Amino acid sequence: MTKTDKKQKNGPAANEVNRVPALFSPLMSVLFTLLFTPMFGAFLQGLNWRELGDDELAARNMGWVKWTFITFAVYTFSEPFIRDTFFGRYLMIALFIGFWVSWTFSLGIKQIQYVRDNVPVYTKKFMGRAIMIGAFGWVAYTAVALTLVLMLHVTGIDPLPADAPILQQEVPAQGQSSNK
Repeated sequence: MTKTDKKQKNGPAANEVNRVPALFSPLMSVLFTLLFTPMFGAFLQGLNWRELGDDELAARNMGWVKWTFITFAVYTFSEPFIRDTFFGRYLMIALFIGFWVSWTFSLGIKQIQYVRDNVPVYTKKFMGRAIMIGAFGWVAYTAVALTLVLMLHVTGIDPLPADAPILQQEVPAQGQSSNK
């Protein structure tokens, strides 16, 4: 193996040195994370780190995606059983804020600074598709949560409260005819 072979194996290839990376805006990915959860920003910044050639930071961001998804899924399925507790009432907002602050200050700002200091020229990727996928994620989450609540009510696992408006309506008895 020659010295030039070693250099190409360990460093960027010659055609990679002058390549302009295509990145999602690091700042916008952090800001949209406030709306779409840390999964959104971590995923976009993970893609950015891959584009920049840093597989370790890409993997750390994708770890945030995985653990945020798992945490919110566990919360969604456990919430009907803990919602009447003081802890359960504020858990979702605490998780959301905690995850956002933790991700933003551990990895989100790191990419903003790195791109500002080391990548003076890059092509900005259009965020429209990513935003639509984030919005679809919220719609899917809402659909799953509402389906879960409906299933719990219908099966009687989590019955409706006695003062629910739907339970206050009088239902005509079967077998009685209105034409006598």
